[in-house]
Amino acid sequence: MNHRPAEVPIERRMDDLVRLCRDRGMNVTPQRAAIYRALLESEDHPSPEALYRRVHPKMPSLSLATIYKALDALVGLGLAREVDVAGDAKRYDANLDRHHHAICTGCRSVIDFYDSKLDSVEPARRLRGFVASTVSVQVFGLCMRCSREHPTRRRHPGGTSPSGFDSGR
Repeated sequence: MNHRPAEVPIERRMDDLVRLCRDRGMNVTPQRAAIYRALLESEDHPSPEALYRRVHPKMPSLSLATIYKALDALVGLGLAREVDVAGDAKRYDANLDRHHHAICTGCRSVIDFYDSKLDSVEPARRLRGFVASTVSVQVFGLCMRCSREHPTRRRHPGGTSPSGFDSGR
């Protein structure tokens, strides 16, 4: 099936933050909690700067450096992960379900999608000095909005047209 698994409620994920911080001897700061909540509430895989713009109005003393430190901590705790969008600033995702990303080369949006066939791809056993643990697919193309706004950009270098995709939402 190509659908999103049942979501874990945000409050339960916030409880996980508290538990994991305490287990590792880390402080559960209001800033760290606010940043994690903002990340959990987002679906756009925000950059640190985007998170700063969302959280700063509620916490005017918050600095961008604090955002970066909190995101590093969240990744270290296994509560978030970086999404590599070639040529872009770091982007973050709190969706820990097995999923893939569709990345728009026009507006740089990142959309989660689920595909059981892609999930079943096994990592290569050995890649010259590298042991793979998982496979994550990134599909590059134009989102529906960009493909409508820029019809001349619809064709890709290989001569194929981008197809729409279902984000499962």
